[in-house]
Amino acid sequence: MPEADASPLHSGLFLDLDGTLADSLTALKNVYQSFLASFGASGDDVEFQQLNGPPLGEIIDRLKLAHKLPGTPADLLQKYAAMVSQAQQSVLPAAGAHELLAHVRACGLKIAVVTSSPKLFAQRWLAFGGLADKIDDVVGGDEVSAGKPAAEPYIRALTRLNCSPALSHAVEDSRIGAMSAVAAGLKTWALASPNNRAGWPAQVVFIERLTDLLGRIQAC
Repeated sequence: MPEADASPLHSGLFLDLDGTLADSLTALKNVYQSFLASFGASGDDVEFQQLNGPPLGEIIDRLKLAHKLPGTPADLLQKYAAMVSQAQQSVLPAAGAHELLAHVRACGLKIAVVTSSPKLFAQRWLAFGGLADKIDDVVGGDEVSAGKPAAEPYIRALTRLNCSPALSHAVEDSRIGAMSAVAAGLKTWALASPNNRAGWPAQVVFIERLTDLLGRIQAC
């Protein structure tokens, strides 16, 4: 892992991608259902929610075990990843994404995406969504040895941008992602509806939309 330089530590905003910066959960749920259906299997909302956050490799391991899917994990991963990549091509930024990133940039914070998706997938989507020029770095799930809920993805992002966790914010839409951000020491905002607020880390602060942060992140 690269070492941070000796300059003063910055403040940063670190955002999850799917379901947070990208309005992609419906598309990903369709991928999940279609993938299982191609093997004559079916899933449910509970399982899908449990798969919101982990790296793709872990998702495949869980699905293979739970549904006794045929084929090697590598082949299954290749198929699932291709389906996710295709689905992401039509996903739009979440409501308020452009506003929030413009506000945070004006405040002088560093901005990174910290995702369990492969880095290339995230970079392609950011370009498609017109957000690439607002992001300083992307940490993908394929760049870490321990993905979310481990702290490593956020620690790597903090190190790359020379940011202090105590001065930085994370935004997540999954419990697993929030666990990762909290473990890395960031102030963590949980993008969750009022009926989805049980079982989260005690340290999170709940919001319902990205624009809720406009008056709360003001490190200008």
